[in-house]
Amino acid sequence: MATDVSAAKYRFFDMAIGDIMRAIRGRSLMGAFTLSMCAIDAMAYIRTPLPKKRSRENFKKWVEDWMVPLNGNCPPDVLYALRCGLVHTYGYAEAMRNCGLHAFTYVHDQPQDHWNQPVANSYVVNLESHVAEVTVAAFKFFDDLAFLCAQDSTLDRQFAARARSLIVIHMYKAEYPGAGKLLVRHQVVTKRSYADMDPALAPLDKDGKDLLPAMESSIRRILSQRSIGG
Repeated sequence: MATDVSAAKYRFFDMAIGDIMRAIRGRSLMGAFTLSMCAIDAMAYIRTPLPKKRSRENFKKWVEDWMVPLNGNCPPDVLYALRCGLVHTYGYAEAMRNCGLHAFTYVHDQPQDHWNQPVANSYVVNLESHVAEVTVAAFKFFDDLAFLCAQDSTLDRQFAARARSLIVIHMYKAEYPGAGKLLVRHQVVTKRSYADMDPALAPLDKDGKDLLPAMESSIRRILSQRSIGG
């Protein structure tokens, strides 16, 4: 029997992607950037685990396959360097020097500047644009993975083993669907709408051709609900 990839997809969105939205909602914007890098790492491992010390290749390959098609300006090596800076040092990382990155700026509500280079080897990353790309890429990744697993029993068994390591956050409703006490579980989450996980994920329930701009707009609405520092 083929693995229920869709169940794993719900688990991942309920936990990893949902946490990014909760960080934004709680005004932890750099936290959201950091969690987005961790989400990419997790999906890269789920799809193609490589030997120890090969996380860079895993990460870059996933970005090339799933994020670059959404935004051709996204440089996988630079994104990996930024990931190293956020996850390991919260600042400069050796990977930045290795890819020639001289400077970087994290912003929000500046979609026109997303992946721009103010000067050579200097990049701007806009929060809601980046998170929308990660979210939509993850959405499409799991759907394509379901198809691949159905065709390849070896891949299906490998995925099943890795998917069991994912945790689940079951949410109790409070102020809005997806808010409240957290209970971490190792079990399959009950399938429900993405909007129930967090209202910002509502565009995923429609899965239309304009999914990326709809997702970006939804995230921007979170940011507009209250001024930064307010």
